[in-house]
Amino acid sequence: MADHVSEQIVAGAKTALTGLATTGSNVFDSRVYPVQDAELPCLLVDQGNEGSEISSLGVGRISERNVELVVVAKVKQNTSYRTLINTIRKEVEVALAANQGAGGAKYIQPRSCEIELAGEGEKPVASATMTFDCLYYTALGAPDTAL
Repeated sequence: MADHVSEQIVAGAKTALTGLATTGSNVFDSRVYPVQDAELPCLLVDQGNEGSEISSLGVGRISERNVELVVVAKVKQNTSYRTLINTIRKEVEVALAANQGAGGAKYIQPRSCEIELAGEGEKPVASATMTFDCLYYTALGAPDTAL
């Protein structure tokens, strides 16, 4: 059995985001432990909340689903962190726009971005949490197959 489509979307997004000019191959699943300096700048990719509703009735009911794709960019430097974060944001948006069908998604659209700066340690760590809406469809009872 294949993975849930939302997992397929996260995997497709990770593939689309690997090899960007600024973050290169530093694309990881989201994690609870800190990113090491050698891994920066990087992207952490995960799914957020998901909503679902029936979009067609009858024998072959179709579920319309919207899952949040969460991409966190992390950088560590003393100056120009905002410029670097915005460069990464641009690269992420361009890559995801070019891969609209990643993992079975009908579209991947930016919704929000929250930028934070943590000043502990030798250099501050800046992060941008980008949230994208991803629309996909499945047959009722078949969450592993995108329609």
